[in-house]
Amino acid sequence: MNLTVFVIGFFVAAHFGKPEGYVLLGIFGIVVLARRAVRQHRRREEQGENWRNNGCAEAGLIMALISLTGEKLSEVDSLVIFLVVLVIVLLIAALVAWGGYRAVPADHVGIVRRVRGSSHPEFRHITPHNTRGILARTLLPDRSSWLMPTLYDVEFVPRTRVAEDKIGLVTAKAGKMRPTNRSVALSVECNNFQDGQAFLLNGGEQGKQVDTLAHGQTYDINTKLFKVKQVDRVHVPPGTIGLVNAKAGEIRPPGSLFSPHVECDNFQNGGRFLAGGGEQGRQLAILQGGAYYNINPALFDVVTVDNVRKKGGELTAQHLQEISIPIGYTGVVITLDGAEPGSSDQLGPRIPGHQGFQLPWVFLQNGGHRGVQEETLREGTVCALNPYFVRVVLIPTRLLILEWNDKTPAESRNYDAHLGRIAVTVQGHRLLVEMSQTLQIPPESAPILVSKNGGSQTTGLGGLDPDPLPVQRFVERVLGAIVASYFNEIAAAATVKEFLEAYAETRTELASQVHTSLQAWGVEVRNTTLGEFRAEDPMLNEILKRPAHEQMRSELLDLELANAEREDAIDVVRVQAENRRMALDLKARIDVLGLNNVMVLEMLAEITKAPVPQFIGGGDLSAYLETQPIARLEELLDKMQSLHGEAAIAGDARPSLTKGDIQADLPAQADVRDVPEDAG
Repeated sequence: MNLTVFVIGFFVAAHFGKPEGYVLLGIFGIVVLARRAVRQHRRREEQGENWRNNGCAEAGLIMALISLTGEKLSEVDSLVIFLVVLVIVLLIAALVAWGGYRAVPADHVGIVRRVRGSSHPEFRHITPHNTRGILARTLLPDRSSWLMPTLYDVEFVPRTRVAEDKIGLVTAKAGKMRPTNRSVALSVECNNFQDGQAFLLNGGEQGKQVDTLAHGQTYDINTKLFKVKQVDRVHVPPGTIGLVNAKAGEIRPPGSLFSPHVECDNFQNGGRFLAGGGEQGRQLAILQGGAYYNINPALFDVVTVDNVRKKGGELTAQHLQEISIPIGYTGVVITLDGAEPGSSDQLGPRIPGHQGFQLPWVFLQNGGHRGVQEETLREGTVCALNPYFVRVVLIPTRLLILEWNDKTPAESRNYDAHLGRIAVTVQGHRLLVEMSQTLQIPPESAPILVSKNGGSQTTGLGGLDPDPLPVQRFVERVLGAIVASYFNEIAAAATVKEFLEAYAETRTELASQVHTSLQAWGVEVRNTTLGEFRAEDPMLNEILKRPAHEQMRSELLDLELANAEREDAIDVVRVQAENRRMALDLKARIDVLGLNNVMVLEMLAEITKAPVPQFIGGGDLSAYLETQPIARLEELLDKMQSLHGEAAIAGDARPSLTKGDIQADLPAQADVRDVPEDAG
């Protein structure tokens, strides 16, 4: 564009031949060529000495124009020269003013570089002062600024946007040298690295910064001074915890498991952590589950269930779960750090303020002891505990039924896994018996049980420990020993018969001894059940069965005898009742009919029961008549008169029967047509 103006002006001046035209044209050409020379010089500085245009052509043309303009200038009037010079000055001023105006586009920042002047001795490349080099300050968007065109260059770069699920990890390209024993630079007040001038003047250090840029925000960052790398936020899934290891800080004293706790907003404020004396290594505080944290990975290493295999070492995903105490159990707490206890089985005293061991630094500050604690976690408790600091052993508080019997491999984790069938040797005979014992361990008795019986875990890690070994050892060493000692004692002083006959006393005495012994442990005894003794020798078993069989047979006979006696008594009662009924019936008939009539009726009833021939033929009938009811009737009448003569009615004749009476009383099947007329 400038070259086009220059060519047009040259032809116009040549056409009119005015010296003023040549002068104006010469001045204009000098300005254009000078501006071009400056622009080429900047490019040469930016891209090196090998830039193809070295400015010689522009310099030669400028010298030629100055010579031509000087020759023509002598021909121009002085007033005209003054006016031309004034116009040129104003034009140059306008061009400078226009060229120095800077408007930063939206969502960008302007990075200023001073190309002229002396450099600062301390800040040669990036400077907080108005010296040569890249200025630490930036030009903000949507604002106008004016800079000397030939003195400053401005570069527009996009603003820094941190995504929602990220944080910005900042690295400073300039600043003070960081000490070699510290991996991150200390915090400096610089408005989230948006004020580069304050960062350098306040002693900001080179390298990775302890402070980070929050997620979901946009920042005006000087990208020549700071490099921003976006990294993932730390996520701890619900129901789990996050463990923190500090990569920077003071060196922890020898023998100390944890560094002192420093309140630093869940390790999101690394500057406060370092300023508060935070130490390297494992931290007492943990990260609660179900949240995201803006934690600087250059300062802290966080172990979660998502990366435990890579970063956890001995830790497993189970160690990072929240601890939940099931119903029917209590949690016995073993702390892995604290003051030295007075003795190996001494329980740690109750310490206030630590909120169920969730604030371990409070526990330690208030004098908490290492080892088994008197305070337990009740059933139904859900808490987040540091597995580097606490181990929780589950002890059942529900009713336990322990059995002495033969166990299968599948029962190896049962609390009575070490209790086999009881064997007692009496007079050389080995007797076997099964037994069961019901007991309950109160929550306040569980810690001493764990303290004296221990567990199987030998590592320095904690977490929830469902190992049944402490209860198994207690059952075997205490309860099992009591039962074995008792049976051996009574078996040594008794015969087989005495031993078996004292079964009831044995069960009672055994229950009493178990109750007394377990009471010293604070364990509640509910019920003791003893099974039937059996011998290993089959012959002895048969001998032992005989008394029982005989006793059962004797009891059966006694029962049958008692039943027979009851049946006889019932028969007597029935006979007596029948006699009374017949007597009452007879008396009622006598009262109505009279004694003689009743006697006659009874005789007739008896006669009807006599056998009668179905047919009587001719011949001698005397032998047959002797068997007829008439003869028997006469005998009965004679007998009745002799027995009841005193009761006969005065003047009455001996009763006699007519043929009609006989026919009436004879059996219906008899044929009386063949009976003789004189048969009476």
